[in-house]
Amino acid sequence: MNEIEIKVLDMSAVLKPSDSFALVLEELGGHFRKLALIIGKQEAQAIKMGQMSYTPPRPFTHDLMLAVMKEGGLTPVKGLIYEVKDGIYSSYLYVQREDGTEFQVDARTTDVISLALRKKFPLYVYEDILEKEQLRNISPDGSTYTVSVNTIDLESLKKAMAEAVEQEDYERASQLRDEIRKREGKGKNTNQP
Repeated sequence: MNEIEIKVLDMSAVLKPSDSFALVLEELGGHFRKLALIIGKQEAQAIKMGQMSYTPPRPFTHDLMLAVMKEGGLTPVKGLIYEVKDGIYSSYLYVQREDGTEFQVDARTTDVISLALRKKFPLYVYEDILEKEQLRNISPDGSTYTVSVNTIDLESLKKAMAEAVEQEDYERASQLRDEIRKREGKGKNTNQP
């Protein structure tokens, strides 16, 4: 599969849930497609510290991990987002040994991004994921985007469905209900409530 290099473009607070942030990743040197990840407050703080090249008085988790890797003769060389399922982005961290051989470790995408910002190694995403999950501009002025439902976690889908019902947007509520049932293993046409 074709790998596309990406970078952290922006991060902003999300209104609901209030402790969430939207992390926007952007393609480098191409069409400038963007991905949005909804992340928690702690993950956002770790990424922001990496962006600012902040050195804490005592090592945080990502700093500790890099120190242990260095002592063990290991160097992180690349991050790759390889899958998105039910709102969860999955990534590999590629690590090089002193003898030049490499191995990959399955990791949370936010951890890989935090490490990449600290150690300055490249981030990639498979092109099919970028194409399918990219933000779509739906307003002429470029201020409004849509995200793929696949990038939203189950809890957020349930909250969005409740909001849609409250706003009497029953078409959107039924679409969200169908996605929730699919993820919970219930078919669309079941008699279950």
